[in-house]
Amino acid sequence: MKNKNILDLTNQYNNYIYPKPTQSLPEEWIKKNRFQICDPNYCWHRLWPEKPYSSKRLNVLIAGCGSDQAAILAKCNPNHSFVGVDLSENSLKHEKKLIKENNIKNLKLYCEDFRSVKFEEKFDYIISSGVIHHLDDPGTGLKYFYKNLKDEGVIYLMVYGDKKSYATNQVKKLFQKLDLKQNKDSINFIKNTITKLNNLHPAKIFSETEIKRDLNHPSGIVDFFLHKKENFFSIKELIKLLEKNKFVIKNFANGRIRPLSKFFTDAPLDIKEKIDSLPIEDKLEISQILNWNDRKIDLICCKSSNKKNSVIYNNINLEKIYTYQYHGVEYKIDGSNIKINDKINNGFFNLNFDNSKLEIHEILDGKKNLFDITTKFNKTEKRNFMSKILFMIENSILDFSYHPIVDYKKYYAIKTN
Repeated sequence: MKNKNILDLTNQYNNYIYPKPTQSLPEEWIKKNRFQICDPNYCWHRLWPEKPYSSKRLNVLIAGCGSDQAAILAKCNPNHSFVGVDLSENSLKHEKKLIKENNIKNLKLYCEDFRSVKFEEKFDYIISSGVIHHLDDPGTGLKYFYKNLKDEGVIYLMVYGDKKSYATNQVKKLFQKLDLKQNKDSINFIKNTITKLNNLHPAKIFSETEIKRDLNHPSGIVDFFLHKKENFFSIKELIKLLEKNKFVIKNFANGRIRPLSKFFTDAPLDIKEKIDSLPIEDKLEISQILNWNDRKIDLICCKSSNKKNSVIYNNINLEKIYTYQYHGVEYKIDGSNIKINDKINNGFFNLNFDNSKLEIHEILDGKKNLFDITTKFNKTEKRNFMSKILFMIENSILDFSYHPIVDYKKYYAIKTN
């Protein structure tokens, strides 16, 4: 018999499908060349920076696939096999509609609590976006993932952070005291209440920026303001939960949390040294607070036994890496100068490499490793160059892999037509 938590989740997502489902894969995804941040093809180098790209079949589990995520990923990755599991029968009805309309052959669906489904084959990759933080005990989800993940497999995990949504969560406590229901009257009451907040109220600012689209449809309001079970995490709490279940952070899926050194470029040397000497958990805690961009914490995790492949817990061998433009970041090259617009964190950088021997485009296309790029540099030039590269990587304005990076955009477009 399903417990109350699972019954509540099932009823909510049957009555209010969330997020608002894709109606046309070709129009909303393929033609626009959109990709999901967890896409195993597009984001290969972030999932497995230690491995060369391969189009060999991956066995992928999407735990809590909703109304369209599994169909989108299966359509856009025809070389991989997908399994989607979700509690909501109505959400899966829409997935099945997308499967039929788009002739998707590499996806199986199960209407269950994912923790109750048994598989004979383990998975190379598990995707769980906005799921385990709705469980009574999020650790039970991680235990299941550990059991069903191959030793070198990875997980894309998204959970809510506890910083940026703090003010909105205080408003939600009011709604809970009023015992609001998941119905039309409560939805209208919430919309009106948020509208009447002071324009400088952090909950109103959050609502008009982070969740503006959600406020435009009932399921979004229910999911954000009337959810019966939510857990919000500091990065330190999340690290402890992962460690308890034999996982570590391997990488971050985007630049919302990690950037740190950009805040201390003008700090006194002793302050910089103190920050550099902090444990990684403390650094990430400071980063979460300073960036204040943690509505969603998007992680790539691996088993603790694979910690050696974590780019968070290990130093990067700069000479061996291939660097690549970071998604959500714009670059404007002018000679040896590069202007960078980080749209994810609203950050602007102006980096001058001041080196006529450097072709800056080479650090953005992932075709040559940094050893080859710096062959003609003297020691001083090389040291200055590497320090700028490390700064860019640390602040999520430059991506990297230990292998040449495939032109994912080209592959994505060709393979999905």
